[in-house]
Amino acid sequence: MSKWRVYLMGFVTLLMAPLGWLLCGMPPILEFLHLDEIGNTWTLIGIEFGICFGILMLIFTNTESARKSFSVQHQLIKSLRLNFFDILFLSLCAGFGEEILFRIAVQQWLPPILASIAFVAIHGYILPNDLETTKYGLLVCLFITVLSYAISGEQGLWFCIAAHASYDFVLFYFWGRN
Repeated sequence: MSKWRVYLMGFVTLLMAPLGWLLCGMPPILEFLHLDEIGNTWTLIGIEFGICFGILMLIFTNTESARKSFSVQHQLIKSLRLNFFDILFLSLCAGFGEEILFRIAVQQWLPPILASIAFVAIHGYILPNDLETTKYGLLVCLFITVLSYAISGEQGLWFCIAAHASYDFVLFYFWGRN
């Protein structure tokens, strides 16, 4: 896959944020993005939480059966030949765009557990005909459920964005290595 397609994927994912804003009725942007919270301690804790959960996922998926289940994802990520900047860009786009859409917009209509299951299913980790992948999907679901509840707690939006982006960074970095 060419680099322009990698960046196009990132930008498309980033466009989930304005979609979430539209679905929320276009509230004032500063209020919608909770920009006053971006520099708080919870954002840093979110980075740490995402890294820890990413490492946990790497440990749990470091088995022969997991490598088979995730071979398509591993090969796709390897085929992208991502450098450090590519990984950082894609991780930040996914963390920002997906968290805005799911945590702020989708969770207006779905309770946190259902929003988490939908999120993980859309990413292809809950497959009724593949229990091995679903087993790891449930671990991802645990991570996303924490984010789903954190959005309404004192942790807030930027904790969720930071956790998601750092989790993705860890997986992209390690699964993309040859």
